[in-house]
Amino acid sequence: MTPGPPKPKPDFIPAPDPRVGRPKVSLTQLWGKFQIPLLLAVLAALGVASLILYTAERRTTRQADLVIAPEQAEALRLRSLEREAAFEKIRQESFELKEADIALLEEALRLQEEYIAARRSVGTDDPRQQSLRRRLHLLRGERLRYDSDRAEAEALVLAKTDEAAAIPLLRQAIACEQEIEKKWGFSGLADSGRRARLDTRLRRLESVSLWQKGRADEAVAEQLYAAGKFAAAADKFNEAIASETDFIARYRDVRNTEFGRADKLAERRETALSGEAWQGILARRSEAEAAERKGDWSTATRAWQDAVDAFAQLLLHFPKSSFADRTQEAALVTRLNFARFRDEIFALRARGEQLRSALRARRADDALRLADELVVEARRLGSANTGAFLLESAERSEVEYLALNAAVVRSVLATIDQNLRPIPGLAVRFHRTEIPQGLYAAVMGANPSAARREANPVESVTYAEAEAFATRLGWILGAKVRLPTTAEFTHAVGDPAKAAALAKQGNSDGMTLKPVGTTPPDANGVHDLLGNVEEWAQASPAESRAPILGGSILTPPSPGLPAQTVSKRERNRTLGFRIVIE
Repeated sequence: MTPGPPKPKPDFIPAPDPRVGRPKVSLTQLWGKFQIPLLLAVLAALGVASLILYTAERRTTRQADLVIAPEQAEALRLRSLEREAAFEKIRQESFELKEADIALLEEALRLQEEYIAARRSVGTDDPRQQSLRRRLHLLRGERLRYDSDRAEAEALVLAKTDEAAAIPLLRQAIACEQEIEKKWGFSGLADSGRRARLDTRLRRLESVSLWQKGRADEAVAEQLYAAGKFAAAADKFNEAIASETDFIARYRDVRNTEFGRADKLAERRETALSGEAWQGILARRSEAEAAERKGDWSTATRAWQDAVDAFAQLLLHFPKSSFADRTQEAALVTRLNFARFRDEIFALRARGEQLRSALRARRADDALRLADELVVEARRLGSANTGAFLLESAERSEVEYLALNAAVVRSVLATIDQNLRPIPGLAVRFHRTEIPQGLYAAVMGANPSAARREANPVESVTYAEAEAFATRLGWILGAKVRLPTTAEFTHAVGDPAKAAALAKQGNSDGMTLKPVGTTPPDANGVHDLLGNVEEWAQASPAESRAPILGGSILTPPSPGLPAQTVSKRERNRTLGFRIVIE
């Protein structure tokens, strides 16, 4: 036979025994390791046992001391009754209890407590003990409440003339209330609300000195600031801030202070700290203005640049200062750029006068060509941030409007003169009719009228909208256009009776607005100074109200010139306007 295949090797590989070579631990080594913890545990157990034995002995001794003979305990009760009886006799016969009298009741309570302790070995109460305690606490509490009320009343009277002197009295009243609460609780007189009220009054009086100090420091700081002593003023503002902060932390709940006062004081402090920097800016501005008056524009440019740089530093270091005003910075930058581009700006303005001359001469082609050229130049200067020709500036707005509304300019220049009428005795020419809706919409790009008809007078316009129309029409004509004054309007009307008679002609129903110029004109060729729509008249820019004159189709007949004053925001369907040209 042939031998079979060899047996495979086992997968299991025996590992060494981990116990082989491990060191053995002897009892001696274990004792050395745990010797100290065991000794400490034994000592602690002995200490606890000694303490228990000691206190047990004292407790036994105390109980032995408290336990007395029944005859001695009864003697305590009888003595307590004697003191109580003596107190009651004095109470019924005397007008006022003295301290020695109350001491009898206090002694009666003490003896009764000893009697209870002697009989029962514990301090439990009985009805008589409770009664004595309540009566004693009530007497003590009433005496303290009387003292508290008296001190409070005196403090309230004294506070009217001398607040500082009232403070100790209120403290005395509070001390009485605290004693009632802590020592004489069985009186039932403890009043947390009264104590809180007294505390509020006390703290309110205590806050006066701190409140006054903060305002006194502020006043001194403002005086130092006005005198130009900026560093000293800043220090005083710091003291005022510290007083205000302390006041808010301690007394904000009992006395009001100015809202945000600490922030305002901080702003004033930073303003004082920036005072010298601001004085330097003003000095540079004065230097620049003096150079401009002399025509030294290079020196002016350098001075304005120094002022702008100094203002940038002020903004960086003192952002909360009242001098850190971006409008001030914009004004300085504008003056700087004006000095830098002075020649170009003057040249552009000179050409602007040429543009207005061409408009006044009704040379539309020449005017519009100049407008196109000026827009390009104005935009270039505006991109250089000169300030004089930014998009929102008046000169820039004027040339932008003319260049973008060439068709309107041509049409208005062609027809405006036939609608203007001179008035004898006046230096202005009147538009012969109220401004029609068609003209208003062409100039302004919108028609606000309630009933839209191109030939009717524009209505439902506010005073500001009427002035805006006059400004734009002035750009188109190159002349001063405005609303008439009350005096000019009154002079143009002349005889109100004749004007009223003209207004009635052609008025079919007294309710419907008529197209402009459809009633007969007056002797000067002007229509509807009375009737149709009321008309805005000029008012001061500072006023919120303006006159409206002439009456409308709804105005009742009157012998004089209809006139009233309304808000400049007034807007209704019978209120329009006309313009005059200087």
